[in-house]
Amino acid sequence: MQGMIVAPGTGPVNRQHGFTLMELLIALTIFAVVTAIAIPAYTTYSERGFRTALMADLLNCAQAIERFNAANFTYIGVTTDGAADGILDPAVCTPISVQQGRYAIDIQTTVDTYLLTATPQGAMADDGPITLDEAGNRTWDEGDDGIDVPDDQDWEEN
Repeated sequence: MQGMIVAPGTGPVNRQHGFTLMELLIALTIFAVVTAIAIPAYTTYSERGFRTALMADLLNCAQAIERFNAANFTYIGVTTDGAADGILDPAVCTPISVQQGRYAIDIQTTVDTYLLTATPQGAMADDGPITLDEAGNRTWDEGDDGIDVPDDQDWEEN
């Protein structure tokens, strides 16, 4: 190369480095597709985890209510105002799902029976109510349609 005159910017040393617009668009498209698949899957996974935490809360509250019944020979009085129906008294049970604002738990009681009902709130509002009674019967109105069908008679996902 000695003695040759090379125009500026045409030699192999001055080559440009970086990504082309086409390469960036392809990378952006791949990212968008992965995101479109991942976000709904993550949301479903999170909702299932929140629902499972609520079910554990209901079972823990049921144990606390049974302890209350063993000491007082009645289920009446486990509410905040001591009435037969209402909000569960925090002295009896403090569910984490309620503290996190995902569910509201109400209780209906008689001397011999109770029914815990967890109503979804916030991000879980479309989930449908979940119940547990003194006999261990569990229901989940999975479709949140108010219609009691055989598939709703347990806490399992369909």
